[in-house]
Amino acid sequence: MTETSSARPPAIRAFCKALNLTLLVTPLVAACALPAFASDTPRYGGTIVLATLAEPVCLDPTVGGDVPQDIIAHQFLDSLISQDEDGSYHPWLAKSWEVSPDGLRYTFHLRNDVKFTDGTPFNAAAVKANFNHWLDPKTGSANIAPELTAYAGTQIVDDDTAIVTLKTPVAFFLTTLANPSAGIQSPKAIARGNTLNCESPVGSGPFIVQKWVRGSGIFFTRNENYNSPPPQATHHGKAYAEKVEWRIIQEPATRYNALASGDVGVINGLPPENYIPAKSAGNVTVIDDSQPGVPWEVDLNTKRAPFNDLLVRQAFRHAINPAVALRSLFFGAYKPVGGPLSPDTPFYDASFEHAYPYDIATANKLLDQAGWTARDSAGYRTKDGKRLTVHFPVYANTQPADVALFEQLQATAKKAGFDVKIEEADRSQVHSRQYTWDYDLYIDYWTVNTPGALKFIYDSEGLTSIDGGYHNNEVGLNNKHIDELLDRGEQVSDHAEQQKIYSDVQKYVSDQALFAPLYVYPSLAAFNTDKVRGVRSDWSVHSVTLYDAWVPQG
Repeated sequence: MTETSSARPPAIRAFCKALNLTLLVTPLVAACALPAFASDTPRYGGTIVLATLAEPVCLDPTVGGDVPQDIIAHQFLDSLISQDEDGSYHPWLAKSWEVSPDGLRYTFHLRNDVKFTDGTPFNAAAVKANFNHWLDPKTGSANIAPELTAYAGTQIVDDDTAIVTLKTPVAFFLTTLANPSAGIQSPKAIARGNTLNCESPVGSGPFIVQKWVRGSGIFFTRNENYNSPPPQATHHGKAYAEKVEWRIIQEPATRYNALASGDVGVINGLPPENYIPAKSAGNVTVIDDSQPGVPWEVDLNTKRAPFNDLLVRQAFRHAINPAVALRSLFFGAYKPVGGPLSPDTPFYDASFEHAYPYDIATANKLLDQAGWTARDSAGYRTKDGKRLTVHFPVYANTQPADVALFEQLQATAKKAGFDVKIEEADRSQVHSRQYTWDYDLYIDYWTVNTPGALKFIYDSEGLTSIDGGYHNNEVGLNNKHIDELLDRGEQVSDHAEQQKIYSDVQKYVSDQALFAPLYVYPSLAAFNTDKVRGVRSDWSVHSVTLYDAWVPQG
């Protein structure tokens, strides 16, 4: 049977977690509530100022691939398709599509009235050029390329028709295409190479990248000819705001104070210590959402001691208590999690939420069994004269609440005899240690709206270095059976079979204590309604989009 997309009239909706066409949707834990301004009408003009914590390494969201890049990509890129809150797919740059009965051929019928902001037409050749860009090793994609390993090629039938062929069926193929990292870029701009395309990528979206002042901000102007909003948009034509100024404000208090004072209209990355004040402020609206995929966690490096021993890994899991730390340090803004997937992710299995309760007695017993029976004068366990030391490199600009969380984990782990060394350094030094496996704990998360997020971290292909040495698989797992399960999960369409596969993977990585989850990765944003209204969340990766946002008269 051939599956065909269908259009819907525009409505005020939000994107949802990515699902196979046949899947059921897990309800969102926390939806964003936008206030109604019945007496106000959206107006054109003005500048929206948004502040965020982290500066991207590149404005092309495919190079590397991280949350800051995805959020920025929303503003200047359109995707082939969009995804709605009920899990269904809808036309965007592709007017419609058909999927062959064997799931190997996707025929996309494209809009013929869209141009990139450099004047290049959007057509089938542009679609093919983007697939080639995503998969080119020189691009260094750490997010989209691993999702497209089954890609075989694109056939250009005519300007308005492209047939994408896969080697094997991929259940989440359309989900990948709905991700902002898979936004369609101008092939003319892509051809300039990574250096120029990182500085000034070109899309067909509502805003145009004007300039990037590193360390300060990214400046956008409105695309006056914009005609291709997704069906979830609340209006058509050009964006309301004339300009967007994207500031980088790393210090949390400064970022929130800028919002409260009206110096900025929107902040992405609401500091947890400001969560309660923001929710009680009369002129601030909080977008309280959580991201699907792999939660914020520390991966345990199994390629070297001490975490090459399962008993030690299990002991560490029992020796930390992030849930208590979250209550005391994060003011209820961040939610605890215990399993390999965040609850908003399709095929999440709640069975592993409480697999490792905080239990120092059990941790002590496991370490005794592992041979770490002695303690030195400082109270740390030793074995053969060597202290049970765990090296944990972290960014020097890590938000204070996270540093406090790490310190609490350090303190509770010490009760069992672990000497956790929190080693702050600049990003390049931390990355260098990741490249060379010089760590025992390493922060990880993957914001992907499919259980395929597990493949990024646990598939043996992730052991191969990309992008100058980075490797997705930070735990060092090389297990053929898990590889086969992860491949199989992407190829089957039966819901029950998929659930069984992904539950088996979650059980294995939990039983093996390959990770220590800290919290569900949040998507906390806030906007000052005196300065901007109509900010909404795009549910493909649960992040803010500004196309419908507008600046009130004032």
